[in-house]
Amino acid sequence: MKKKVILLTNIITPYTIPLLNYISQRGNFNLKVLALAEKEKNREWKLSKREIKFNYKIIPGFNFFFYGKKKEKSIHINFGVILSLIKNNPDIVIISGYDTLAYWQAFFYCKILRKKCILWNGTTLFSTGNPQGFKGFLKKFIIRRADRFIAYGTKAKEYLEYFGAKPENIFISINTVDVSYFKDKVKEFKSLPEFLQEKQQSTKMTILYVGQLIKRKGAEEVLKALNVLNDSDINFIIVGSGPEKENLKNFCTKNNLKNVIFEGFRQQDELPKYYALADVFILPSLEEVWGLVVNEALASGLYVLCSKYAGATYDLISKDNGMIFDPNNIEEIAKNIQKCKTNILLLRQKKEQISKWMVENFNIEQSGKSILLAINF
Repeated sequence: MKKKVILLTNIITPYTIPLLNYISQRGNFNLKVLALAEKEKNREWKLSKREIKFNYKIIPGFNFFFYGKKKEKSIHINFGVILSLIKNNPDIVIISGYDTLAYWQAFFYCKILRKKCILWNGTTLFSTGNPQGFKGFLKKFIIRRADRFIAYGTKAKEYLEYFGAKPENIFISINTVDVSYFKDKVKEFKSLPEFLQEKQQSTKMTILYVGQLIKRKGAEEVLKALNVLNDSDINFIIVGSGPEKENLKNFCTKNNLKNVIFEGFRQQDELPKYYALADVFILPSLEEVWGLVVNEALASGLYVLCSKYAGATYDLISKDNGMIFDPNNIEEIAKNIQKCKTNILLLRQKKEQISKWMVENFNIEQSGKSILLAINF
C-alpha cells in the first residue's frame, strides 16, 4: 500500500501548482494538499483550478490580514486541522512553516501519533526578526524536533542549521516556478509584429519591477536612485499594486520623474509581455524570503539587479547574469543602473544565454526531485 503524504500550507498559489503536480504524479505515494485558505487579501491572483492535478482541500476557517509597521501579516484560524489529519491518517506530514496555529497542531499530531514531520522552510536570517527570545525558542523547539527539512536554497539551509537542524537531514529544493513557461512565452511575444514595432521605436534602456507596492519591497529606493541619475534615456516599468502606490506616484510627480510607468497588478499570464519589453530586472527588497520574480526574469533572459536581502540572490545571481546590491544604499543602486546602461548592448546579447542557463539548472523537475528525495528518505 502506498504511503500517504499530507502537505499543510497557507494557500495554493499559481506558482506552486506545477511543482505540486510534478510531486503528485512522480511520487510513489498519495499526496493530498490541505490549504488554510483559498486566497489571502494581499494577493490578487486568479487560481486556475483546472490546472490542479493533485488532491486538495481548503480547510474552513477565519482568515485575517493586516499591514504591520514593518511587515504584512496573515492570520488563519482553522478548526478542522486535527480532524482532517485524523481522517486522512497520513504517514508523513509536510508543514510549510511555524507561524500559524495550524502548523503547530500538525506538528504535535505527528509527535503524539509518531508520524514523520517534514518542515518546508524558506526563511533566512535576513528575512526573520530577532532570532533570540521567546520566538527564537519556539523556532528551535520545532526545528530540532522535525524529522527532515526541505529548504528553498542555501540561505534557508543556513537558517535551519543556525536553529539546530542537522545538515544531513536538510534537502535543498531551489524555490522555482515553471521557468520553461516564461522562456517560451517571452520568445513567443517577441515574435509578434506589434512587439517588434514597439521595441524598434525605443532606444531607451527599460528596467522592470514586478511585485507588491509595500515598504519592504523597496520600489521607492529605485525611484530615489533614478532621481539621482536624472537620465531621460531610462524607462522604469512598475507592475504591481499595494498601499504604497500613491506615495510612489507622488514621489514621481514631486521630482518630475517622467519615464516611470505604473502598470498596476497583472496576472501571471500577462507578465511575459513585460519581461519581453525589459532589458534589466530589479528586486530592491529590504526583506525577502526568496523572490520568485527573479526566477521569472532570468528565465526570460533579463539581467537582474538583486537585493542582498533576498534568498534567491545567493543561489541564482552570478557575475554573468546580474549584480547584488544593498537597497539601503541609493548611490549604489544608481551606479549599478548606470553600469547596466553603459553595457546595455552586451546585456541584450546575453539574453538567450541567461535564459538557457536558468531553464536548464532551476526547473520544476530538479526542484521536485529534491522534494521526492526528502519524502522517500
